[in-house]
Amino acid sequence: MSRKSDDSEDPPGEPAPGDSGTFATGKRAATATDESGRPKRISDAAKDALGSGIGTLGDGVSKLGEGVSKLGDLSRNVPVVGSSVSKIGEGISHVGETLHDLPQVARTRRGRLLIRSVIVGFFLVAAWIVVIVGLQLHGNDTPDFRPNAEQILVALSNGSIDEVYEQSSPRLQEMARKERFLDDMTDLAQTVGVFREITAVNDTLVTNGPTGRVGRVSLTVAYEKATCKVSVSLHYDQDRWKLLGIGVELPPELKISQAQRESRVKACDDPMDLKKCPVHRAADAILRRLKDGQVEQVWDEATPVFQKQESKAKFVQLQLEHLVALGDYRRIIAVSEARKVIGGTQATFDALAEFDKASGVRTVFGFFRATDAAPWKLRSFKVVLPTPRGTGETGPRPAVTPPSPAPPLPGLPPPPAPPPPSHLSPRDAGFK
Repeated sequence: MSRKSDDSEDPPGEPAPGDSGTFATGKRAATATDESGRPKRISDAAKDALGSGIGTLGDGVSKLGEGVSKLGDLSRNVPVVGSSVSKIGEGISHVGETLHDLPQVARTRRGRLLIRSVIVGFFLVAAWIVVIVGLQLHGNDTPDFRPNAEQILVALSNGSIDEVYEQSSPRLQEMARKERFLDDMTDLAQTVGVFREITAVNDTLVTNGPTGRVGRVSLTVAYEKATCKVSVSLHYDQDRWKLLGIGVELPPELKISQAQRESRVKACDDPMDLKKCPVHRAADAILRRLKDGQVEQVWDEATPVFQKQESKAKFVQLQLEHLVALGDYRRIIAVSEARKVIGGTQATFDALAEFDKASGVRTVFGFFRATDAAPWKLRSFKVVLPTPRGTGETGPRPAVTPPSPAPPLPGLPPPPAPPPPSHLSPRDAGFK
């Protein structure tokens, strides 16, 4: 009884002196409580730390997904890659939101196993995404064609069409003659006006074909008179991109009348005015020099195209024959056509000339000049000689008597008499 009263009076946790059993028992009980309580507190702290870390990771992954989505929006012009990057960004954002909710699951053993699996899977998927995006970006390395296209459009607008053609791709020079290219680009400049700026890049594409590497860029271009859709094709030749072709889609509101087109090809307002019409003046000067015997000088001052078409000796011989047949040149009495190409580099002058021995002789000139300030040079020349007429008698022709039939040979029947002339029409006589 005394032991129980002593034990009840002692404070809890402190055994009575000399009572070794009670002291030992209390110590073991305290140790068990500490050992069972500390791991529980450590486990809770680890779970809280793990949950906080995963929540932070979820926020970071969500921000990463938003950044990748913005990168996809910026790279939409890149074929295949832009849409893929946007989808990847949305997927990463969804993963981040899922990771943000995982701390609530992390407090169970099965939840911790799930978290470890999710983390491992996330890193594997992220590595796979990086590899796929890298391969796509490397396989679709589309260059920026905007500086090349802008340089070409500025040069065409400034009048440097000749230089653009000389620096273009050999494929373009095979498909289009220089004169045709100059004509088309000059007509385009007069139609749309001066180039201002490229307002948008709509599409970019690079392909590999039999002719090599070809790129195409679709643009929205602002000109002085209208905003047009422009497509510029480039060919990779000799380590640089060269012009392969250009197409311009005119808007419906930009209309060109037939009178405007005709005014662009007129060589002069009055082709019969010798003083104000340059092609008339050039044709008259050439005909007068040929009359004065300066045939070789005319050939020497002609264009290389004219000299390749006809040798000097043949040209001199032909002009001497014309001089003998027609006589000296007098003047141009009428003009059938005085036309130039839109670029102003070529012109055609078709006229009727008067000579000493003939009047109304057709003479056709082809001219060329490099610039508007340069003089016209002979590119082609043609003189149509009049058909010669006979100088016979002017009176009625004598009647021609048919030869008499030959006498029949002896021993043979006489030949049959010719049939009488028929007054029937060829249709009634059996002819079709």
